[in-house]
Amino acid sequence: MCVLDLLEATPASVSRRGFLGGGLSVGMAAALVEIRDAMLTPGVAEGAETAPASGGPGTSGVNFRWLGTNGWEIRFGNRTILMDPWLSRTEAGFFSGRPNPDALLTLEASLIDQHITRADQILIGHGHFDHIADVPYIAKKTSATVIGSESHMNMLRAYGISEERLVACRGGEVMQFDGYTIEVIPSLHALAPNEKVPFAGRLTSVPSLPQTIKDMPDGDTFIYLLTIDRKFQIFLMSSGNFSERAMSGLKPDIALVAPFGRSQISDFTPRLLKALNFPRIVLPTHWDNWERPVTQPPEDGRARLGHDGNLDVFVKELKSVSPRSRVVVLKYFEFFAP
Repeated sequence: MCVLDLLEATPASVSRRGFLGGGLSVGMAAALVEIRDAMLTPGVAEGAETAPASGGPGTSGVNFRWLGTNGWEIRFGNRTILMDPWLSRTEAGFFSGRPNPDALLTLEASLIDQHITRADQILIGHGHFDHIADVPYIAKKTSATVIGSESHMNMLRAYGISEERLVACRGGEVMQFDGYTIEVIPSLHALAPNEKVPFAGRLTSVPSLPQTIKDMPDGDTFIYLLTIDRKFQIFLMSSGNFSERAMSGLKPDIALVAPFGRSQISDFTPRLLKALNFPRIVLPTHWDNWERPVTQPPEDGRARLGHDGNLDVFVKELKSVSPRSRVVVLKYFEFFAP
């Protein structure tokens, strides 16, 4: 009987006396639960780590929290930065093999209210629904400044976001804030198997209020480099593609890397890690089935996408190319404080 068999065979309500009588202490039971959870987390089988129960040593002063898909909350000092925050889910058929461009957009306000309380800036990696659809609600709720392309700003204008809170970029900007900078790096969206970008296009004017997922085109793709106190750098990616030349000279401490679609990109993992000078820590992002509710454990996309959606395969690639890099995989709403 393996560890998983043992845990499955042990009722959750078993008493301490019963457990001790069976030859296992409560401490051992807790350890087995941790082992089981690690074994069930995608990527761990190939060398990825899970976040410590405490979040980590916290010596950097920065705290990461994964919101699912490409959504992240990054806190340091009294500042909160959000990247592509999207907690609502839309059943669009991508993971069932029946894509529906006319799937209606949804908004889970109570779920957002439960998990997002504040933000100073919201960064938009690109304009697809699974990156931007919750941003209007969050921007109004938090009064955050939103940074993205002119196309992204036009989408937000359709929702009535006030102009003074919108910052339209072209790529190349380095914005100074109190104790940190945000650099906007021009990037590329991942390619579908037909070598095309899904829902491609730019909004050159304010559209009608969007109703379906196809009403939200990508509208430019950006990578962001967040530098805190002139020393700690975070690389924030939103899609599985990049411009190698645009990233020349970068050396982030932590890289948030999106793997979906990499099979259409030549030597994706080796070129990316080399361009980033083999970062000390890699946090995989946008690797989950984003049609599953965030109230359930995250699953990768292997069932539908095969190797391209298999986080174990991606972690194996990462460790092969950069064996000294730590790869840390988070569950929904988990904290990681390096």
